[in-house]
Amino acid sequence: MERGGHYGTTLLLGGICIVWFGIGWGVIATAIMLLFTPLPDQDQYIPESIVRHRGPTHSLTFTVVVAFVTASTVAYPIHLGQWVAVEYGPLASPVLSSGSVWAFVGGVVAAALVGHLATDALTKGGGYRIEPLWPFSSWTVALGLCCSDNVAWNAALLASGLTAFAAAIVHEFHYSILPSIPGV
Repeated sequence: MERGGHYGTTLLLGGICIVWFGIGWGVIATAIMLLFTPLPDQDQYIPESIVRHRGPTHSLTFTVVVAFVTASTVAYPIHLGQWVAVEYGPLASPVLSSGSVWAFVGGVVAAALVGHLATDALTKGGGYRIEPLWPFSSWTVALGLCCSDNVAWNAALLASGLTAFAAAIVHEFHYSILPSIPGV
């Protein structure tokens, strides 16, 4: 798929995060996912002789490695910053546990990358079928529902993602935020 289709899938996942985590954390999760969604397609800027498109970067192995490294990279500085703030500054105790931050960031990054894989699996593939189990299996997936450059499919995915994201925000305002405001 093209960028719009991938962003549509990500916004659909973001809508799920809004309902699951609430608006604040859901928006943060969606922002992180939008940053990581295009990552697997960066293989297009590497010579084909080194990494072919939809090869290793479109696998669950890549997803796990990127999610692990990103979560670990983010969780430690937050832990260290909170320790310094508790030890020398205004915090009486840590606000977020490093394990919670690690699980949140790792899960959100993994969701973004798996969403990318799922969106690419919708295409005909041709010479660019995804290998989700690389390097453990050479099994490939291409559901053949559309071509990756199909304007209608990309627009439909983007529109459905935007709709789902907006509906999730309206849902959370209506059922979570407005009832807690006195007099509303």
